[in-house]
Amino acid sequence: MKALKLAAITCFHPIVGFNYMKKDRDSGKRYNYLPVVVILLLMVLVKIFSMYVTHYPLNSVNVRNANVFSECMVMVVPIVTWAVASYAITTIMGGEVLFRECLTACCYSLVPYIVISIPMIVISNILDQNAAQYYNVIFGAALFYVLLLLFINLKEMNHYTIFKTIGVIVLSLLTMILIWAVIALVGALSMRFISFLSEVIREIRYKI
Repeated sequence: MKALKLAAITCFHPIVGFNYMKKDRDSGKRYNYLPVVVILLLMVLVKIFSMYVTHYPLNSVNVRNANVFSECMVMVVPIVTWAVASYAITTIMGGEVLFRECLTACCYSLVPYIVISIPMIVISNILDQNAAQYYNVIFGAALFYVLLLLFINLKEMNHYTIFKTIGVIVLSLLTMILIWAVIALVGALSMRFISFLSEVIREIRYKI
């Protein structure tokens, strides 16, 4: 119930909601990550629901060729990476937020998108392609509000100025790119190493 109330406050009074997330920092209580897990899970479920229920002319995903896991990761990975990157930059630039608070604030910022997506996906089945522009505008507005909430939580929870917040956002985006590049590089090197190891084992077996 507390999580639902906080989600509503975050949507309609974001400054109050984001500051409330720091309230229990020194209470000694064990931090509750359940809302974070639930929101990320809801994002995944909404994506799957969208893939299979959205009216075909309005669906941006071809269900026959789509990889469900990849499509879901496209929703989850960016927000988790953003939390990691923005926290890393704020620790360098005099930020006041803890990682758990940063991740929680980022997840609560997704709530408007989740709330708007569910009815819009259902309504899409009575719309035709001519209504696609209105459908996309509503989703665009929801996405804009999510980005606005991410901006507000970064500014308010670290007590930054507007210009400093913009600077942190730019650095965080660059850090995200760096994180993905490193992961891609490590993945490529790991695959080559595994391939090399397989070849060595095959040669040893052949000679034996």
